[in-house]
Amino acid sequence: NNHILPTSPNPRHVPLLHQCYQARRKSNYFELAGSIGVGPVWFLFVVISLLTRNNIKIMPFPNSIRLIFAVALVSFITSPSNAALEVIGSGYGRTGTDTLREALNELGYKTYHMREIMKGQLLSDIKVWHDQIENDCSDVEALRDLFERGGWTAALDFPTVMCYESLMIAFPQAKIIHTERKSSEQWWNSASNSIMIIASLFPFNVLHAVIPFLKIRKAMLNSMWSKVLGGKNITISDDDFPLGYKEEFIAAYEANNARVRKVVPRKRLLIQDHSKGWTDLCKFLGKEVPEIPYPYSNKRRDFYRFAYKMAFKFIFGAVTAFVICIFLMYKLLQLFTKNNKIKDL
Repeated sequence: NNHILPTSPNPRHVPLLHQCYQARRKSNYFELAGSIGVGPVWFLFVVISLLTRNNIKIMPFPNSIRLIFAVALVSFITSPSNAALEVIGSGYGRTGTDTLREALNELGYKTYHMREIMKGQLLSDIKVWHDQIENDCSDVEALRDLFERGGWTAALDFPTVMCYESLMIAFPQAKIIHTERKSSEQWWNSASNSIMIIASLFPFNVLHAVIPFLKIRKAMLNSMWSKVLGGKNITISDDDFPLGYKEEFIAAYEANNARVRKVVPRKRLLIQDHSKGWTDLCKFLGKEVPEIPYPYSNKRRDFYRFAYKMAFKFIFGAVTAFVICIFLMYKLLQLFTKNNKIKDL
């Protein structure tokens, strides 16, 4: 455990690796399993690492194979990056934030987005956001640490937008890019049929009730939407959510657009019009215009395709974890039965 040099990670894995690193330091293998996802391969690596560390010989593999798997896991773990945010998004979700995410990634940024939180199952991030939203984004140091340890250089979408003003303080050199729809009604039609209702639809409602990561995410979403609506105590499972709050949501959306223009210095702000492509964005960021077309992603069908893909991942992971637990219980029972027979002899 103490004589393995970590390999150089893929930059997009840095936030994931940091959680693994922190969890392993605490010997919290259950948190480690959650950090790297509950996919069968990585979950098996965690179990094997645990069994190897404690010298419990109940796995049906030779010690050398178990050790190789453990080494593979530890080798994948490395120290976090200390990159600073260079771009902060101030636009609400469903205003083209995923299109901007792809554009910024193409320009060399590592962009934080709700999609990345879901793909990486960034449990510690969800906890930070829940706390920050509940406390009006008052802990600037916690926000700075969240992005620095993850190596993120750009951040967009919910929940980042809830704290963009605090992030401007945490990263005073960062530039602000604001996205918005052509009309408030257009934004509402998109948001109310996607990000606002997805957690209440089957099978997502069931998953949010039983998967630990999604349960905490649901609590964060409840706080987030309540804060957007001015502090109203709402839950996403309410029968009248979101349709019963249409006027309040549109008012909040328009207020955010107006406040961005008021509080962000003009030299530091770009109102990105996706229809203009790369031109304004690259000029604002001082980047060369890429030779590829400007991206256009996350249409509503793309949003749901990604959501159902994540649902399958959670379901498959939960089933796999259950099967592995049953297998381990069976092997333990075999071990104890064998030991009892030896004692009787």
